[in-house]
Amino acid sequence: MDLSLRILVVEESETDSMLALKALHSNGYHQIYKRVDAVEDLILALKDGPWDIIIVDISRKQFDEQSVLRIIKESGIDIPCLILSERIGEERRVRTIKDGVNNNIHEDSLNEFIPSVRSEVHDALLSNMHKQAEKDFREQKEWFRVTLSSIGDAVITTDVNSIVTFVNPVAEQITGYSQAEAIGKPISHVFRIFNEINLEPAEIPVDRVIRDGFIIGLANHTGLVTKEGETRSIADSAAPIRNDDGSIIGVVMVFRDITETKRLEENMARLDKLNVVGQMAAGIAHEIRNPMSTVRGFLQLLSINKEFHDYTSYFETMVEELDRANTIISGFLTMAKDKAIEAAEANLNNIIGSIAPLIQAEAIMHNKYVKLELGEIPNVMLIENDIRQLTLNLVRNGLEASAEGDGAIIRTFAAENKVVLSVQDNGKGINKDLLEKLGTPFLTTKENGTGLGLFICYNLAEKNNASIEIDTSDNGTTFSVLFR
Repeated sequence: MDLSLRILVVEESETDSMLALKALHSNGYHQIYKRVDAVEDLILALKDGPWDIIIVDISRKQFDEQSVLRIIKESGIDIPCLILSERIGEERRVRTIKDGVNNNIHEDSLNEFIPSVRSEVHDALLSNMHKQAEKDFREQKEWFRVTLSSIGDAVITTDVNSIVTFVNPVAEQITGYSQAEAIGKPISHVFRIFNEINLEPAEIPVDRVIRDGFIIGLANHTGLVTKEGETRSIADSAAPIRNDDGSIIGVVMVFRDITETKRLEENMARLDKLNVVGQMAAGIAHEIRNPMSTVRGFLQLLSINKEFHDYTSYFETMVEELDRANTIISGFLTMAKDKAIEAAEANLNNIIGSIAPLIQAEAIMHNKYVKLELGEIPNVMLIENDIRQLTLNLVRNGLEASAEGDGAIIRTFAAENKVVLSVQDNGKGINKDLLEKLGTPFLTTKENGTGLGLFICYNLAEKNNASIEIDTSDNGTTFSVLFR
């Protein structure tokens, strides 16, 4: 079967070129060729390609091989070139080799011509295939890089040794590590995760994926520690990367930051609880409060009756219990109120100053103290009555948690574009098992507590576009209310 060959011949005599082409035809090559005999024609012919090979005949010395090679090089075309010459010394051979010509053939040795053509064309074909393969690989790699960089989730890839090989911009943003800081490092250096419930380190799924070859998702309540030491809640899955024969060559992890989503879910759950409490309060207020008032009145009447003088302490205990039940109902009613009260610009320091005498009096009665550390803060939008009640509840909790001789510190300050009201006590701290449940109705550690105080505080903070953060240890607890 004939082999097609596109040839550009550079020579003066057509007779000489015909001999070369005839030799090629005899060896099974079907030629499409063009002959040029002037520099200008050579420049134009190079643009008319593509050519498989250029044969330069310098027998008549009308062409200087160095000039021809320079013209080919300046054209930017990568194409094999074969030099034919009547005589070619070692000096000229070395010079042409330096210019990229491996084959310099004496015209009296045309038996070398066909193998040289075959070798040059074959080598060029392999070189072009290799270059095309490299180009395709680079383009495919760039396509994957752009694709992975453009998706909305974070992506980190590793090799089979758990070494990071790729990090997309979202992963950089979530972890805090740039590509330069992450690539080439162990995955454990970049992806530090823990269990948000018990705060124990969590297993990174990369090693399990490499070992078992399955897609693995992270457990619920997984947190990530960023480069800056911040914590984020994440959802994640890891999958093996396989080559054509199915062997695992790496792992790809896809994850997203669900911190805000979890916060919204918690807020929605709290609102659902508020709605339930509000509905309960509306019924309780009317169905129970009135008969309770009647019972309380009769108990007071009986307590002053001389016939029941011996039972006065019993009557007092029953009245106290009725009052405690009434306090619970009042808390419910606070939740049930749904009046639209507009917030107004006010200063926390003024609100705290107005209730300071009441707070100080309560502290002195129990041999405790309240210290005020009020900083310079801007006004914020809030409902004053709500913040008074919120502050009183937090301070009373702080005083109850502190031992005699100790007390609570009320601070106000500005931080990170937020105004902060904090109440610090000197108690024994809060058990970490209770932290996530704080604000749940009826949850209390006090012997006579109702479990509605913090529940009301969280609700009032939410109404005033604020959030509550807790910092607790064996040396005490600080409740911080952050106004946005």
